Amino acid sequence: MNDLDITIRGEGKDKTLHLEGTCDLASAPLLRETLVELRPPEVLNVTVDVAGLEFIDSTGLGLLLGTLRRLREAGGTMQISGAQGAVLRVLEITDLDKVIPLVAG
Repeated sequence: MNDLDITIRGEGKDKTLHLEGTCDLASAPLLRETLVELRPPEVLNVTVDVAGLEFIDSTGLGLLLGTLRRLREAGGTMQISGAQGAVLRVLEITDLDKVIPLVAG
C-alpha cells in the first residue's frame, strides 16, 4: 500500500511536483521513479509542492537533494512550496530550508 500521491504539472522545462500523504522509506521508490523522469535537459526548473504532505523522512529528503544537485549541475533550479507543520520543521531542523529555497504555497 502506498501512502504517497504524486502529480506532475507544467510545460516545457518547468515542472511542479505535487506531493500528498506520507513520504518515507515505504514510498521512496515511487518518489525516486518520479524524480528520475525530471532530469535535464528536458526539465530544468522544479517546484516541489509539499502543501499536501504530512510527513517526510530522511529518505525522501535525500531523494530531493539528489534531484537538486542534478538540476543545479545543468544550470537548473529547485524550490519547495507550501511547507508547513511537520514538513516545515524537518526542513528547518535539517537546514534544508537554507539549501532549497522555500516559497509560499
